[in-house]
Amino acid sequence: MFLFKRFRENQQGSFAVVFALLLVPLLGVVGVAIDYSRAFEMRTKLAEALDAGVLAVGAQPNIGQAAAFNIVNDWIVAQLGDQYPEHWQLDSVTVGNDGIVNASASGTVNTTMARIIGVRQMPITVTTQAIRSLGKVEVVLVLDNTGSMRGAKLAKLKDAAKSLVDDLVNATKDPNDLKIALVPFSQTVNVGSQYQNASWMDNQAASSIHDDIFTKANGAVYTGTNRFTLFSAMNVDWGGCVESRPYPYDVTEAPPTAATPDTLYVPYFAPDEPDSRRKSRRKNGRFGAFYNDYLTDKEYSRSDWKIPQGYPDKYIGQTPKSGTSPVGYKYGPNAGCEIAPLQRLTTNSSKVKSAINAMTAAGDTNIPFGLAWGRHVLSPEKSPFGDGVEYDSDEWIKVIVLMTDGNNHNTTTGNRNDSLYSGVGYIWQNRLGVGAGSSIRNRTSAMDERLTELCTDIKNTSIEIYTMRVEVNSGSSAVLRGCASETDMFYEVQNAADLTNVFAKIGGSIQTLRLTK
Repeated sequence: MFLFKRFRENQQGSFAVVFALLLVPLLGVVGVAIDYSRAFEMRTKLAEALDAGVLAVGAQPNIGQAAAFNIVNDWIVAQLGDQYPEHWQLDSVTVGNDGIVNASASGTVNTTMARIIGVRQMPITVTTQAIRSLGKVEVVLVLDNTGSMRGAKLAKLKDAAKSLVDDLVNATKDPNDLKIALVPFSQTVNVGSQYQNASWMDNQAASSIHDDIFTKANGAVYTGTNRFTLFSAMNVDWGGCVESRPYPYDVTEAPPTAATPDTLYVPYFAPDEPDSRRKSRRKNGRFGAFYNDYLTDKEYSRSDWKIPQGYPDKYIGQTPKSGTSPVGYKYGPNAGCEIAPLQRLTTNSSKVKSAINAMTAAGDTNIPFGLAWGRHVLSPEKSPFGDGVEYDSDEWIKVIVLMTDGNNHNTTTGNRNDSLYSGVGYIWQNRLGVGAGSSIRNRTSAMDERLTELCTDIKNTSIEIYTMRVEVNSGSSAVLRGCASETDMFYEVQNAADLTNVFAKIGGSIQTLRLTK
């Protein structure tokens, strides 16, 4: 304390001069430290803004150089504009065909106290790079193949889907890290006729919905009638389509097992409907115009249309007539099963693109049906397929891309069935929770409820869902929007010509962006 007191009180001229000379560099050093801290703060914020801008560019595939530059510049303006106006500049942004985005920026900080020693500005330089990498992904394309997709719309969908496959393949380092599946859907799903004898198919007519279309008078059923047996009796091959499982198994992942017959999959079988023209006073012709009359009836009734329609022995020894019905289906038990079969998960992208090329358009819209099979092909459950990795895998992500060009729909008809046959049977079977006489609105609402329940069940696993509506001008997008895992994972596509761009955006979103420097 004594020494400091002397230092403070010493008034000798030589000491004052020395102290003044020492004070200038001392203040300069302190000033440099303060200004360096300011420069470091600006550099940190500029680097953060540059990183964010580069990641934003990387999230948009096929973006041009000028647009990329503007995006990064906007990010920097948003984060530094108010605090550091005109003290930075974006020098360059390049987007390579290899998915790598490079960017550099520079700036200056005007000094304050460091000016004492002649330092008026401190320069800053920042560079960053982001690379798009796919990681390990299982993805299934669940695509609407209903009748409204015919023509140019289906062609555009095929091009967009194949382009997405190529984008994903190009983004992966190891071909074994990418598995892709395809599920075309309409009012049913075609799993492939090769699975007729699979353990998850209802070969023994055990499910409660297997024989309920074969009805007697007063609603009684010809129990135990086996659909596969009737296919054989007509010498017709099963087309490969299946029907939706009874609720609640249609919205859950319950594994198919013979111990619980309703979890098994029932083969699609469109019944021969009553003869439309009365050939005698005893025969039919009073119940409206039917659309799938492909055999001669063997039982008749003037009061109960279910008797001729539900009689199983008429299929024995008869061959279905050829041709196409007024609704565009081929006559026979496979009527409405005219879509391409699904493709299980595979690392062979050529297989997937071949399956996409094979897609055809036919039938009504049952979105939950398609989505359920999208989940099945990703599932690790051994039945029906067991191709997917476990849900809790730290290395893999699972993705469903669901596309439709319409709302859920179940057609009403002017005959006693009050519907066309579909993957949920006839409406009078009450498998949607609504019955004969229900309006189209009520049927759509019932299917929307199933879809919402199914989406929730899927999202409770680790599966991510992207959804899109294409050229839909009626109904609400709320159900599909709510089905997506995030709000920005739903796309409202006004023109089918934009499908390729939308699929490209989804492909970019699936890929993982990471900063490399």
